[in-house]
Amino acid sequence: MKSTNILAWGSAQLFFMLSVLVAVVFAILSSEIERQLGLDAADLGLLGGVFLVTYAVSQLALGILISRIPARWVLGPTAILAALGTCYFSLSEGLTAAIIARALMGLGLGSTFVGVIYLVGRRYENNFAFMSALSQSLANVGAAALAILSAFLPILVDFRFPFQVLGVLFLVSAVLIFWWVDDAPRAASGPAPSLGAAFKAAVSSGQFWAALVFYCGTFGTLLAFADLWNIQFQLNFFQHTVEQSAVMNAMIPLGVTLGGLVAGGWASKAGFVLPARVFGLLMLIGFFILLLAPLPFLTAEAMLFLVGCGFGGATLGLAALQQHLPATAAPLATSLVVTAACLFGGLVQPLVGAALGAPHRSGEILNLLQAANPDFGTYQCGLIWLLAGVGCAVIASFRFRSAPASNPKDKNPEPIR
Repeated sequence: MKSTNILAWGSAQLFFMLSVLVAVVFAILSSEIERQLGLDAADLGLLGGVFLVTYAVSQLALGILISRIPARWVLGPTAILAALGTCYFSLSEGLTAAIIARALMGLGLGSTFVGVIYLVGRRYENNFAFMSALSQSLANVGAAALAILSAFLPILVDFRFPFQVLGVLFLVSAVLIFWWVDDAPRAASGPAPSLGAAFKAAVSSGQFWAALVFYCGTFGTLLAFADLWNIQFQLNFFQHTVEQSAVMNAMIPLGVTLGGLVAGGWASKAGFVLPARVFGLLMLIGFFILLLAPLPFLTAEAMLFLVGCGFGGATLGLAALQQHLPATAAPLATSLVVTAACLFGGLVQPLVGAALGAPHRSGEILNLLQAANPDFGTYQCGLIWLLAGVGCAVIASFRFRSAPASNPKDKNPEPIR
């Protein structure tokens, strides 16, 4: 049983890790994509936003389906769709084709994270906080390794070949999923829970809304920052090379890895409330420092690592759902929360692009304050959108409450086929 759990989780985890690598490759090659396709900053933000919005819509629908049909029939076909979208993106010649390809990728990858969380909840229910953090941390280690490797080896030059390789890997993950992921839907052990009842149980809980805002401000902001704009910040406002920018961006997923493991381990022993507040404040402090003044290269790397550690507490919002909601409502609630976070990230990416392309009057004031480095004021106009998201997450963390004593009737334990 233990080896079966590992193989099923590992197959879904590979699919999830590849989805994160797609985001990293897009961020690293954003300038090359911009050049080859004739785009500007607003177009680049639009590509990022389209992906996140379609991802959000997809994962909501798939998050509902995954508790009602066998998980392999949700994850396997979407892995194939992701492969098609990734390969089509590698063949695109302009903005329209790139938008269609990014939309296909978003639809295909929408099952990745919610699928992993579903399998962790089914197979590692008693250690959910740590295993969900481990899932995210492994993906971020892979992302950081790729970013650092790209700084020393010319593996990411033309944007087309890496996306073609990723398309093939998505097909491999689909085969593994069809082979190993055999989880029966929850309805197999009894009457299917009413979708309306599950929705009502979720939205009637104050902890659901706290988790939604917290996850939007952490995971949603992480998507907007690490998956696109941080590298653009380093290239355009701090005059770093692509290689230096990739290494700096790698500090964020490395921080998420360490922070996620520490937060998950801490939450498993002491509950999720205090860790969520501590990691939220850590993230907020880091962003404030980044906003105040230009930092030396090594100091900026350390600060990005610190911010990443704060982002590592994002999964504690999902732990709140697992602990406060009945088992029949938790998958839907998780889908709703992740959907909201992706929509938030999809909204913030174009807003940052618009702020960088046409800074408003507050940007002029910031430029006056930063006379030694006028571009820094424009950078601040973009970063302040991310700071606002983080601030909302911190406020939400102080609305979290400790989980009530578990009720065996709410768990409805069931065998895994």
